[in-house]
Amino acid sequence: MTLEMEHWDENRYMELNTYFRIKIQGMVDSDPYIRDLRKSEDGLQLADLINRMSDSDQELWKEFIKLDRIKLHLDMQNHLEGKGTPYTLRHGFGSASSDADDSPSPW
Repeated sequence: MTLEMEHWDENRYMELNTYFRIKIQGMVDSDPYIRDLRKSEDGLQLADLINRMSDSDQELWKEFIKLDRIKLHLDMQNHLEGKGTPYTLRHGFGSASSDADDSPSPW
């Protein structure tokens, strides 16, 4: 396991995932600039949302992206080794049964 993989923190990943899910939905619903971008010819890009975040939220976003890369690596490694939840087109590496329970699923 590489040094980067040692920094995996599933609880922190889920915390940040939930935070940004709510944060981004709030921005899309309430920020007039973001609403205008959604209607524009070029549409809304992720960078547009990140650029509208506070400096502290941008730092949290960087932390989230680092954790997300680690998660993707671990998911791919588990998939290739036949461990964990198999990859599907509909759910990615997520569980198909996550819709049935109350636990939040990551994006």
